[in-house]
Amino acid sequence: ILAMLTLLLLERRTLARRDHALRVRVGGSIALEELMLLPAAQAEKRVCALLAQTLGGNARDSVLTYANKTYLVRCAQTLSGSSVGEGDVLAAHRARIASETEFCILASTGGFSPSAQRAAEWMEPPVRLIAGRQLALLFGQQHPATDAEIARRARRQRTPFSRGRIRALALAPAKQGRYLLVAFLLTMLYLLLHSALSLVFALVSFVLAMLCARENQKAFRL
Repeated sequence: ILAMLTLLLLERRTLARRDHALRVRVGGSIALEELMLLPAAQAEKRVCALLAQTLGGNARDSVLTYANKTYLVRCAQTLSGSSVGEGDVLAAHRARIASETEFCILASTGGFSPSAQRAAEWMEPPVRLIAGRQLALLFGQQHPATDAEIARRARRQRTPFSRGRIRALALAPAKQGRYLLVAFLLTMLYLLLHSALSLVFALVSFVLAMLCARENQKAFRL
């Protein structure tokens, strides 16, 4: 009986940890999505308030005071799969100088490119970087998702992709170079093996690359 009670207690603790981890993950994802849609100034204030709440400092607009030091908080609002470049790091450093704060924190809803990370290290003082995963974890820990939010998230994930979303994913700007590379490799394979199937797929890849270029031109005009 004692062994069964011990196993039951361990199972309950495991379920509680999994439930908490799920709430943190979903709450962080929801917070990042909301952050991407906010005006820049409001996003920076929200991140600054989050850091003040996490560290136990004071937040005034986008300036964080912690351990008798002042930090200017900036937020780069990008998609989850995108990376912030060195230009955003330099802009954050210039904003810190203009605000006369001691340090700068640059948060991103996405990631940071290698050049951005190098630029942040080269700045004097270095710019502190917070990537989207870290930001989502902080938001989730402070504001875990409720049952209703988890249910809405699950329903949305079960919804199939719309035609427009599939088209946007297939003809994304980053895909054009990949399609051209695949078309080139399949063409070489056709020349070596004389495989008609390779030629067909090469033509399909080339057509997709042209459609990508056409979509990008439309977006640029808009």
